[in-house]
Order: sequence, then structure tokens, then C-alpha cells
Amino acid sequence: MRLLFVKHSLVWPRSSGHDVHTFHMMKACAELGHEISLATVVPPEPKATEGLTLRHYVRLTAPIDDTGDSLESTWLQRRFRSFWGVDDLHVQALRRAVETHQQDAVIIVGLDALPYFPPLQGAVRIWYAADEWVLHHISMLQLRGGHLIENLRAAAIKGLYERAHRRVIDRAWVVTERDRTAMQRFAGIKRVDVVPNGVDADFFKPGPEPIEERTAVFWGRLDFGPNIQGLEWFCRKVWPKVRAASPEARFKIVGFQPGPEVKALATGPGIALEANVRDLRPLVRRQSLAVLPFVSGAGIKNKLLEAAAMGMPVVCSPLATLGLRGNPPLMVAASADEFANAVVALWNDPQARVRANAMREWVTTNHSWRAAAETAMTALANHRRDQA
Repeated sequence: MRLLFVKHSLVWPRSSGHDVHTFHMMKACAELGHEISLATVVPPEPKATEGLTLRHYVRLTAPIDDTGDSLESTWLQRRFRSFWGVDDLHVQALRRAVETHQQDAVIIVGLDALPYFPPLQGAVRIWYAADEWVLHHISMLQLRGGHLIENLRAAAIKGLYERAHRRVIDRAWVVTERDRTAMQRFAGIKRVDVVPNGVDADFFKPGPEPIEERTAVFWGRLDFGPNIQGLEWFCRKVWPKVRAASPEARFKIVGFQPGPEVKALATGPGIALEANVRDLRPLVRRQSLAVLPFVSGAGIKNKLLEAAAMGMPVVCSPLATLGLRGNPPLMVAASADEFANAVVALWNDPQARVRANAMREWVTTNHSWRAAAETAMTALANHRRDQA
């Protein structure tokens, strides 16, 4: 099939989940024999598309013949197009690209994706949402001291946004059953496929770095709400208990774009921040274990899959296990006491790192990008057959 992936930009380093799953889904679909094209507003850096075989690249800011606002859309859809700052010319350029290259399916990724859908004709229209955004914001309401009004407002806006476009989306792809239920309930999109994330096990693999004793690490986007809330809970509730049991313990926060909340957390005893590291693997692999203390958010946690592929012991909260296939050999802890005890117990276990090799075996068996692409392409083929 001819597949056109659409994203505002494809960034390197791949610091967001959307960049990760867009690249790897394209690559896996190409390896399955499908013809892959890419359209972006911002031209990607060469590293961002390295390893991809693209049939066409379309820059959506390229001059086109369309003039004026001839886009088929409702008043509310036009309002949201303006709200997200999606230029009419970009939408017109995408419509022209779909018509010119006779695409079988258009797979649009990102929060600003939906305004591109209304005028598209002649191809299956897929929203690669991964996480459901209303659920994302509702989950962040559960914490005391959270940005209550801000998240309530965001949940309402994004619910209306999804509803306004539900009739122009043929299918949506999400990563967990929980997200599928939320997408059907809040967005009103009927055809929702669960396409779990994979991991690049050739890139994320065990390395030669010496392990530093009694260390822990967390990595990810440090301007992302669930990451911030998880770090706040861990640093304030769990880490003092860990340090009480092991005063020499050290915790490293690694990631992109840390804000004042994360920078303040990094001033705590035994805590260090490593910001905007282009290749986190050597730094991460030196740490004794990875922690994923999520208390909010949705979807599959890419960092858990990455830690597993690198053969690292993992301690995580129950929320971090959503969407995982098989039986991952990790330690799950719900309360602060349980979490701290699990961290210290792993440090005291000389066989913990050896047994963590089972993590890599689990993730390569259950979370390959090829399997994710096969799931997505089967759903797409069934859709085209049913619509024929």
C-alpha cells in the first residue's frame, strides 16, 4: 500500500513519543513492503530520516496552485484550525499531495493533526494519536496541588476538538485498551485500533559502561506534565526514604527542556540533572536501575521499553505498566514505602542485573516495531476490504 505519514516536524534527537513512533512505524511499514512517503511543514534534519526509504517527501509550505479558503470544513473545524495555528496553505498542500501521489492511506500524527483531515478525499484517513488527550488531562486531575483549572480547561477543549473531527477520521491508532475506550467515549471515533509501541532493540541495547553502585535514573521530556508529576512524587515522597536507608544513594534525572519545577527538584540531596543530552544511552547504562514513578498520564511508556532493551532493572508504578504485552519481569510498587523498599532491595541483590537480561528478552519478544506495523496494516487492510 501507498502510505503518506504527516507531521508538522520530525525532530532529531527523537525527544518526544510522537517522533519515536512516527519514525519507527514508517521504517517498519517499509520493511513490510509498503511504499512510504512523508509530509512535514518543517524540513527534517538528515539524522531524523536516516534509515528510511521514502518514495516521496512533501514539504507542506511549498507553493501550490490553490488560492483562497476552499477547504471543506465546518465552522468549528475552522475555529480549531485557527486555534492550533494550522495554515490553510499547509492543508491545501497536503490535499494536493494526496491527490497527486494517489495515496491509499494518510496517517497524520500530533496534537495539531485533526485540522488536516476535513478536505482529504480518496484515501483512508488515520489519526495516529497513540494517547487519548482527554484521558491524559483527566489523569492529571487526581493529584493534590495539580494544575486543576488548567487541566479541566484543556480536557474540555481537546474533547470538543476531537468531537468536531470525528466524522472525518476513518480510523484512530492508540497504544492501550484504556486509550481505545477513552477515544471511543470522549472523541466519538468508532474505529479505534490498539497498536502497542515497539522499541528499537538494536539502538537500545546493553553496553560496556561500568555500573555505578546505588544509583537510579529517570529520563524523558522534562516539560511534559506526567513526567514532572512523577518526578515530584518520587523526589518528595520516595527519595527521602531511599536516602534514609542508603545515604550514599544518587538519583540522576536525564532529559530535554527542564523547567523550573524539575530544576528545583534537582537541588535535593543526591539528585543531579543532566539536561538536553543528545545520546542518553551511555549515561543511563551506568546507573544501577531505572525508575518510572508515574502517577498520571496515559499510553505506553517508551522509557520502560528502552530500559528493558538495555537490560536494566526497573522499578515502576502500576500506571507505567499499562499496555504492556506478556509478563515483564519488573518490580511494581504502588505506595512510596513500597517503591523505596523495592529500589533498595534491588541494590542489595547481587543477581538483579543478571536477571534483568530477561527484561530484554521480554521486550524483544513482545514489543517489536515490526509487530506493531503488522497490527496496524492488518487493521488498514480489513478497513479497505470492508469499504470496497
